[in-house]
Amino acid sequence: MAKEIEGEDTEKKKTGESKKPPFKLLILAVLVIALGAGGYFAWGFFKKGKASEGAASAPPDHPKDKTGEVVVIHPLDSFIVNLMDKSGLSNRYLKVTISLDITSEETRKILEENNPRLRDAILLLLSSRSFDEINTPDGKIALKQEILYRVNQVLNGNIVKKIYFTEFVVQ
Repeated sequence: MAKEIEGEDTEKKKTGESKKPPFKLLILAVLVIALGAGGYFAWGFFKKGKASEGAASAPPDHPKDKTGEVVVIHPLDSFIVNLMDKSGLSNRYLKVTISLDITSEETRKILEENNPRLRDAILLLLSSRSFDEINTPDGKIALKQEILYRVNQVLNGNIVKKIYFTEFVVQ
């Protein structure tokens, strides 16, 4: 039996037949290259299409809210205060970063001119709160409303529409 298999192998070698003809490998290589090139060109085509759509629908300088008004956000520096305690000796600290939703870009100058007055009013308000008052979600919402009221009071008008806490850490 082994002699028959050896005989067939030697016959194939003599006739030039191999187990894997190079013609099949050549076709496989051409197919792989064609699929790769097609994928590359399709990716480039769709990437250009997405880029041109993005450029056509690029947002203006400032985004607009649901009512169509321009949204201008003015960030303030972080505030770090001691929280009040019943005994007067507090070992809890509050670090909060606030951003203000203002009515227009022109009001940014008003905020920058009144920055020391704003920071003073916010610092006094934050340091008068206790941990129990600001620990709950309702307490945080009430604090936002109080800050909004105080800021607009300092600025003599309804310049600030909303208050956003971008960082709120109690230790």
